[in-house]
Amino acid sequence: MITTLRRRSLRPVLALTLFACLVPLCVTPVLPLTDFYAHIARYYILAKLPDSVMLQQNYEAAWQPLPNLGLDILGTGIMHVLPPLLGAKLIAGLIIAAPFAGILYLSRVLHGQLSVLTVFLAGLVAYNHILIWGFSNFLLGLGVLLGAIGYWIATQGRPVRQLTVTMCIGVLLFFIHGLAFALWGLLLGAVELSLALGPGHPGGRTLFYKASRLALVAVIPTLLFTQTKTISAGSTIPIESILAHAEQGTLWVRLSTEAYLRVDGFLRVAETTWQSIDWGFGIVLWGVLIGGLVTGILQIDRRMKLAVALCVLLILIVPPTLFGVGHLGERIPLLLLALLAASLSLAPDVKSPSREIVIAMIAGLFLARNLVLSIGWYQDGRSYASYLEALSSHDTRSLGAGAYVEDARDPRFFRPNCRPLSFLMIFNGTAIPTFADPTQHPLHIIGPLAQVQNVVQNVASDAHHTVPSAITTLSNAKADTIVVCSTESFPPKIQGFNILATTAPWILYQRSASK
Repeated sequence: MITTLRRRSLRPVLALTLFACLVPLCVTPVLPLTDFYAHIARYYILAKLPDSVMLQQNYEAAWQPLPNLGLDILGTGIMHVLPPLLGAKLIAGLIIAAPFAGILYLSRVLHGQLSVLTVFLAGLVAYNHILIWGFSNFLLGLGVLLGAIGYWIATQGRPVRQLTVTMCIGVLLFFIHGLAFALWGLLLGAVELSLALGPGHPGGRTLFYKASRLALVAVIPTLLFTQTKTISAGSTIPIESILAHAEQGTLWVRLSTEAYLRVDGFLRVAETTWQSIDWGFGIVLWGVLIGGLVTGILQIDRRMKLAVALCVLLILIVPPTLFGVGHLGERIPLLLLALLAASLSLAPDVKSPSREIVIAMIAGLFLARNLVLSIGWYQDGRSYASYLEALSSHDTRSLGAGAYVEDARDPRFFRPNCRPLSFLMIFNGTAIPTFADPTQHPLHIIGPLAQVQNVVQNVASDAHHTVPSAITTLSNAKADTIVVCSTESFPPKIQGFNILATTAPWILYQRSASK
């Protein structure tokens, strides 16, 4: 039977899935991920900082306990030993593999074996909307979260070992990503309640005992969190935000925008990076899963039903931002899809051809998505390769920046994504603004680069800037080399600047030596 294949016959499916997941990584020298290379630049800076005078003039290490240190520690170590672009590919492979492996492990615990359905669903999760945003720590945390839920369920009969190891995992997960830890705690509570509500009716003492054990898991991470700067980032209280928008007369605009973003994040959870077809793809994917559940072809493991229901609720009620972590409404659909990928199975009383049709549709979606993704990334790679060649052919001097004007509101405005471009200058010996929030990251920007950082943030938030005005403003902050993207057929000439190179949509400007 196709859903209960033995391990030997499942190997070709695993091999095909892994191969299809590796192809996109190999077709482009730079991955079109919005924030990913900002993190890579930070790892590179932290690794090279002790030996570089230029870096020391613009950056300062700020290692401290933070709930997002996982990849900073690992990434800094990787940048010590590998060329930066190769190290970036390795880190990307890790954050792609983590949710995939977590799903397979949790599914193995729940069902006692892997199925073709699970493997293809895990493959769909591997490349996702959050990956395109480049939220590396969250994706690594998602993989650990799934594996940790599986371990908790697998060790129900060994409570001492279960609690001891889970407390250690909790501390590890906290340092990988604080939001992933918080979500894991909520899901563990849902799983424990499902287990308690199984056979029989547990008394209040049993429920209190289970809740107390879960509380112990949270003690150390909670104490650590209260001592970090991240807590100062605070959270947006929904009621206060609603009242503020109501006073300004923008309430319905804000609510409609947020509703659109949640629908968009839900439908594009396993996106192709081609916006024109992502919604259709999402409708088919969720239609197959929801239709399978409604018709009884698919079923959710009883231990995960409350966890899945909790995720659905969170999609509706979670605030957009919490303690400096944004895009929450887009992260939760990925968690929901990952939980479904691990907990779904084909109902045993459903006969062919319904079973084969469902698996064929999921397999077809996975292969089609990865094919479209690979084609798109290959096309993006040609533009990135041209940019890397331009960097290697020119001295980009001391200070660089990216002027995000036309794509300020949506970084996916251009194809390929322009956001990685400025961060690549750091590998050319040019200091650039990158993510260095003291409440989130172990890095401070200092010296002359601090002014450039402020101007970059102002340019990105000011809708009235044009490419020439943004470049002039950055020039006043002493930025030497500036990369922009533009929809204009011919790159605008700007007084006092030379065009070093251009390949649509990017243009690399540099201040004239006399300016």
